[in-house]
Order: sequence, then structure tokens, then C-alpha cells
Amino acid sequence: MALTFMSLQELIKEDFLTCKICYDLYTVPKILPCLHSYCQHCLEPLVRDGALQCPECRLQTDVLGGASSLKTNFFINSLLELFQIKHNRDLACTVCSDAQKILTATARCLDCKDFLCQSCTQGHCCSRLTLHHKVVKLEEFLAGEYDAEMRLLQELCCQDHQQEALRFFCDTCSAPICRDCRMLDHFQHKVVSMANAVQRERPSVEQLIDSLAGTITCISEQEKAVEETVDKLKTSGENIKERITRYVDDFIYYLQAQKEAILGELSAFLTQQMESCRLVKEELQSQRDKAISTREFSQRVLYVGKDYEILHLEGMIRNRIQELQTYIPQKLEGQIPELAIAWDQPEMLSEAALFNLVFPREQPEGDIETVFEPDSEASASRNEESEDDPVLPVDSEEDSCPSSEESAPDTLNKNLSCCSRRSKRPKRVCTFEVDQCCSQLKPNITGIAVLPHAGGILLLDQENDEIKQYSAGGHFQQSIPLPDSDGVFCGISLCGDVLACSSGYFLFFLTLEGKFLHKLLLRGSESSYAITSYEDSYIAVSEGTLCSISLYSPSGHCVGRVVPTGYHGGKFLFIAVNYWEEFIVSDFIKKQIVIIGKSGLILNVLKTSHSLLTKPFSVCVDMSSNIFVVDQLKVIKFSPDGKTGEVVLSNQSQQKRPRVLAVDDDGRLVLVQEDGYVHIYCF
Repeated sequence: MALTFMSLQELIKEDFLTCKICYDLYTVPKILPCLHSYCQHCLEPLVRDGALQCPECRLQTDVLGGASSLKTNFFINSLLELFQIKHNRDLACTVCSDAQKILTATARCLDCKDFLCQSCTQGHCCSRLTLHHKVVKLEEFLAGEYDAEMRLLQELCCQDHQQEALRFFCDTCSAPICRDCRMLDHFQHKVVSMANAVQRERPSVEQLIDSLAGTITCISEQEKAVEETVDKLKTSGENIKERITRYVDDFIYYLQAQKEAILGELSAFLTQQMESCRLVKEELQSQRDKAISTREFSQRVLYVGKDYEILHLEGMIRNRIQELQTYIPQKLEGQIPELAIAWDQPEMLSEAALFNLVFPREQPEGDIETVFEPDSEASASRNEESEDDPVLPVDSEEDSCPSSEESAPDTLNKNLSCCSRRSKRPKRVCTFEVDQCCSQLKPNITGIAVLPHAGGILLLDQENDEIKQYSAGGHFQQSIPLPDSDGVFCGISLCGDVLACSSGYFLFFLTLEGKFLHKLLLRGSESSYAITSYEDSYIAVSEGTLCSISLYSPSGHCVGRVVPTGYHGGKFLFIAVNYWEEFIVSDFIKKQIVIIGKSGLILNVLKTSHSLLTKPFSVCVDMSSNIFVVDQLKVIKFSPDGKTGEVVLSNQSQQKRPRVLAVDDDGRLVLVQEDGYVHIYCF
């Protein structure tokens, strides 16, 4: 998708430079993670208990240091400077004017940034020091003819060296620096020019912005689906009302009471469904507006922003876009009622209820995925599970080889080369909740590792910066503190007797008791890195948008790198490695699973168009190299080559959706849900 061009003249306007709270020009503009900007003094009254809610999109942001701790929007600051200069009509010569004598300016020196009267203009053009400066007429300057040149001459100065402009970028520290900083504090660091840094980062930012088009289109399609559901509800409701009314009119004396009862039930159902549709539609519209707003702001920064401004905002733009792309709409039941009339079945006349609303199940059409309708296998027989069972196995042992009639709804899965004979139904052998007794905050589990020989389970609690260790039976054993880090810990893996944890751009190595060994800087600039390990040989790191895998020994040395042949434009997320040292990674952007040999040869790609996958997330493998994938509300098991697969666990609750998983030495599947519950299954 071509990016929308936004001219500088369009940005240097009062409406773009006006705070949406005080409706005045920005004063110390602060930018929120959602990319909305406001005056610092306007945000200060909105801070409550160390948190701030965006007035426009309601995104909650932690601001423990108050509004002043938020990033200053240097992009808007620079445009404000141009705006204020151009809109000051009483301009005096800044060279010769004083309190006793004020001479009106007639020109402007773009290099000195001085306003000049006619005499000073002549002298300025004759002086040897300013002979080559560009002096322009004041009316042309105020008309905006030189806005682009003024913008190019704007520079942001270093806070430590006030007279030096920020013209370099330190890759080691990920920070813009000046010439003096480069020669002093950053002499041994990897430093590139600001222009080269922007040229390097620009393609990935452009790609992120382009990817928003698909997000917006998807949201619009879902919004359209909601509207169609509303129309079907209205049509079906009217048809049922008409049938009921006509039927009751023929037998008015006998049916009057039941007529009113069923109409009341129908009206209540329609009201509830309409309200549900309205709420979902409003949510989708809000999410679409957020995506459009983010895209427009990002385009403005990318095409008009200075180099340091783009680099200053790149991380926030990346995080915001990724946050929008991981959005999962609220589930909508979308049940369309039909009418069942007892009069047509004489044996039912003695029943108390004459009318009933029935809800026939609609089968998905073709390969179209809808977030409101779970996978057809997800609602298979569950009569052996209680209602509060968090993740339900799909098939019973008796149904492992269904008849042709029973398999009719699964025709789509057969066409996708799925197993014609299902494995045995997984049995849940243990369930426990992640302990919060020794933690200050509610646990947020982002990583999982299993100790060998049924030694237990390690869960990385990102919220409390610790690793929780449980026995194989789900009993809490100890908490292992994580070392200090500027980033958040997200990945964990066990390589021999060394525990590897990823945080920000770094990979930490610890003992099983939590003692710090060493750390190393990872490739790329991802906010988080997923990791796994192959026996006690190496730790494999998934490198996000680089679409590559780096291998590190437990001692911290790089022992190899896997770059898939001809694979670009994706973002590697979770990773697993099987017995044959084949790497299984989930691609967040392309929504597919990639199986890669250690040589970089792509062995198979599981796409949403011809497999059970919709949005693959966490992955793991068992001792037989079978692949397990968390995909929205279900867990899918694939054969080692990925050619056959089946849904083995499923759930329709957003709160109980699976998050991360692992398989221990005994072949037991350990599954962590978003609500903090851990379930262990055996097959």
C-alpha cells in the first residue's frame, strides 16, 4: 500500500498543533504510547495513582513519575517553532533593534535565524562572514516558501553539550548523540550517522505501517459481518413475529397466553443480541479508528520528521502497531433463532410450552475465518467434562474413527490433509493456579520450561520479575528472582544446568538457583525474544523481523546462525527445536508455522489457507517430534513434518484461552492459560 504523502504546509497548521484538551497551542507536548499528544500541564490533572488514561482512546499508561516522565514530542515541538515564527506579524530587526529604537524587519537570514531590517540586510550580504548566507524577503518567508529549508536547518541539541547538535546514533546504547558524546562517553561503542541509522530503520517502519492496511481491512470486514448479523436478526425476528401472530390469530382463544409469552421471550432475546452486536460494533469501530490514527501519525513522522525524531518515536510506533495487530475482537455468539411449533407435533400438545426458540448451528462457508464462530471441531462431544473445565479435549476415544455421517462437518479438515484417524482423547491429570501468595502483583506467565526427569515446571512471571518452580504434581516449590534489567523478561529455556532468560535486547544466563552468570547483547532491535534449547548444546533465539535464528552455547558464545533461504517480510515469534535439530517457528505477521533445517533450508510452511491454523502463537515439540501449536482458543497437534494435524484441545472462553505450552520427558503436555491456571494432560 502506498503511503499517504503529507506536506509540511499541512502540518504547520493550528489544528494539528493544538492540544485536544485545552484547545490551545501545545505547551511542552508529551506523547503517550498510543501516539496521542497533549500539553504536560493538561495531562497532570489526569494522573491517578501513578496511571494515566488517554482522553481519546482510553489506553491506560503507567506514569509513576507523573506527566513529566512521559516522552517529549520533539516532532511537534519543531513544527511549533516554525508555526510561531510565521505567525508573529510584528517582527523587528533582531540585530540593531533595542528598547529605544525598533526597526521593522524586511528580511530573514535562514542561516543565522535573524530577522533583518533593510540596512542590516545590505550589511549582511556584504560581510565576508555572512556573504554566503541565504537572506530572503520577509513576505516570502511568512508565506511559507522557505518552510522546507527552515525544516532542514532545524537541529536538536544535546542535553549534555548544549552547543552540539545530535548528528550520530549509538547502536550500543540505542540513543542519539552529538560529536562530543561520540568522542567521550561513546568512543568504544558502535556509532553510525543519524542519516544511516534512519535509512536502516526506515524499511521496517514502512513495512509496519503498510501492515496496518490489512488490520484495518480485517476490522472493517468483521464490522460488516456484525452488520449482516444484525440484519439477519431483524429479518428472522420479523418473520417469527409474523408467523406467530398469524398462527395465534387462527386460534386466538386457545393460544393468546402463549403468544404473549413467546413474543416476550423473542423480544428479550433480540434486545440482548442487538445490544451485544452494538457493543461489538462500537469496539470494532474504535479499534479501526485507533489503527487509522496510528497509521496517519506514523506517516507524518516518517515523511516529515527529522532523523532523530523518527528514531525517537520508532520504538513507540512499533509497539503501538504490534499492539493493534494482536487485537482480538470480543466474541459474538451471533445466534439466529428459528421457530418450533408444538401444534405440528400432536404428541407435544400436552407440554406446558407451545412455542420454543431453537438455534441451529451454522457451518462455516469455505475457508472464511470468523472470530465469532469457533472451529467446527471445537464444539465436539464434551459430555465427560464438567462445565468449568478450562480447556476441553475435542474427541472421545470412542469417536476416534468417526463414520462418514459424523465426519460431514469436518470435510474441510479432510481436504486440508488432516488425520483421518484421530489420536486418543487427552486426559487432564492435574490443574493448579499460579501462586500469588509471595508475589506483590498478579502473576503474568510469559515463558515456560520443564526440568528433566519429571523434575518440575519453571514458569517465568513477567509481572513480578521472578521464576516460579512447581513440582510435576503442581505443588509450589520456590521462587527464583531474576536479575535487574531495563527490559521485561519474556522467554525462558533450560540448557543443561544453565537457565537462559531473554529480556529486552539481552540474553541472561543463570544457575538453577538464580545466580547471575553472564549476559550478551542479541541481534536486531526487537522488544522481546523467544528462546528454546537443544539438549545441553545451545540456546536458539528467535530474532523477530530479521527472520533468523541465532545459536548460543551455555557459556555465551555464538555457535551458529540459521537464516531461512529466501524468507523475508515476516516476524519470527515463538520457537521450538526437535530431535533432528529442525526449528519450528511461528510467524506473527504472515500467520504461519515454518519448519526450518539447521542449514537454513525451509522444509515446510503451514499456512492458514491450507491447514487448521488461523493465528499461530506458542509452539513446542514432544519426544517424538510432534508439533503442538497454540492457535487462539485451541491447541493443534501436527505430525513432525507438519503434513497432518488435528485439534486436540479447545475452549470458547476468551479469559481461559491458552497462552504458552511445553511437553515434559514423560510426554505430558503442560498448558498455561491467560487466567493463570496451569493444566497438565497426558495422551
